[in-house]
Amino acid sequence: MRLPTTIPVGPAHVIVAGAALTLVLVLALADVALKVNLALVVGVVALATGMVLLRKQRMSEFCPEVLAGDVILPRASRARSPKLLLPLQFTNTGYGGGIIQWVALRLTIDGQADRSVLMSPVAEVDMQGFLQAKRQITPANAIDHFSAFALDGKRAIAKFVLFDISERGRGEPLELRPGRYRFELFVKASHSTEPRLERTFDHVLSEKQIEEYRGDATVYLINYQMSLPAARRELSSGEWLPRTREAA
Repeated sequence: MRLPTTIPVGPAHVIVAGAALTLVLVLALADVALKVNLALVVGVVALATGMVLLRKQRMSEFCPEVLAGDVILPRASRARSPKLLLPLQFTNTGYGGGIIQWVALRLTIDGQADRSVLMSPVAEVDMQGFLQAKRQITPANAIDHFSAFALDGKRAIAKFVLFDISERGRGEPLELRPGRYRFELFVKASHSTEPRLERTFDHVLSEKQIEEYRGDATVYLINYQMSLPAARRELSSGEWLPRTREAA
């Protein structure tokens, strides 16, 4: 990720710089009494103007955040390789709106960075339909491809995003094995020129869970220290979470 090579200049910076230049000219040309009075006036005006513009700038800022930590392995059935279903909560803590353009997931098993897998969103899932289909991904509940969406100021949106391997066929397929899985969630939004690493979290996948998955069961990797209030509230009546906590 590149560091910025230029310093952004806004209206507040221009006004403050102009006031400073005026102050220098006044001090150079005026007598002592006028210097003091004009210096005070210019300073107060510049400070007040700068604060007003800075406040307006902050009121229009787009400040997206993403809350994540849970992973669902939907029933395998006829799937050729595992797909990952992530409940994601997108929150805008700023007052200005913006666009969430895309997300991506990097998966690393047991710290083997040279074998990390990049996964892309392939669908948004209707979780009520997912539950009604006995926790299996079907054309009916994979409602749409994940696409850019608007996020207004001080708003939050919960989405259930299905990830699959990027550029399938060019790399090794995802094969589940016991170990520690690290998930890194990247987000590209309209307020930034580059994607940002928003969340990093780990889960341990056991041999028992892999056997359950291969036996056509849904496997939940739940981070009980992470709160996804909007997502879990939406599914509270649908028994989204497993009824018992299994040791990771």
